[in-house]
Amino acid sequence: MSGHKRFWKAVSVVSEDGLFQPRLDGRPIRLPQGHVLAVRSSALAEAIAGEWGQIAEGAAFTPDALPLTRMAGTMIERIAPDPQAAREMLLGFGVDDGLCYCADGAGPVAAQVFAWLSGYGIHPNVTDGLMPVAQPEDYTEALGRLLAGRDDLELAALGVLAQATGSLLLALAVVRRAVSLVDAVLWANNDENEQLATWGQDDELIRSMENREKDMLDADLFLTLGSKVSV
Repeated sequence: MSGHKRFWKAVSVVSEDGLFQPRLDGRPIRLPQGHVLAVRSSALAEAIAGEWGQIAEGAAFTPDALPLTRMAGTMIERIAPDPQAAREMLLGFGVDDGLCYCADGAGPVAAQVFAWLSGYGIHPNVTDGLMPVAQPEDYTEALGRLLAGRDDLELAALGVLAQATGSLLLALAVVRRAVSLVDAVLWANNDENEQLATWGQDDELIRSMENREKDMLDADLFLTLGSKVSV
């Protein structure tokens, strides 16, 4: 979609075979591998249609303007055909999870996540150093069991959240509503906030923080809307 310009006049949503399709001038939106963009939630379909509708007539657009569309495409074409591969990819974040490296000790957000994880038999080792921390033998297995219960919608949101934060553990806590998105954003941007407090204004650093926060907000919105399945 990079370099494309708006060519459609009208955006709509159509219900077909139990799914909801955003359409451009009555035509389905085709994803890169040829699948039709169709989701189970009318609320999510309407929001995706809104992304396309807000592009100005004749304006150029890139995938960055369509975050919900991108996540839906990932869910449909990458995750749905092989969800186990998606879980194994996500597990890679948890093997050396950013939440386990806490310069100031566990910290309130990390402590909240670890308390929640303990209910699933997951007890990560934590370090305040820079060297890789070794995890208990049953850590990966227990984390895999927690991931096994996540559906395609959650896996798509987890992919964005884990990438943005560098932590699968934090992403899981956000998806399962064990930690608020506000607290997760504060934790994810903590290092940059400390740098700004020490060194002052840094526009590039601020943009990085804003982009991270937007990715996290988009993922949370995708999950929230996608969970509103119409019956």
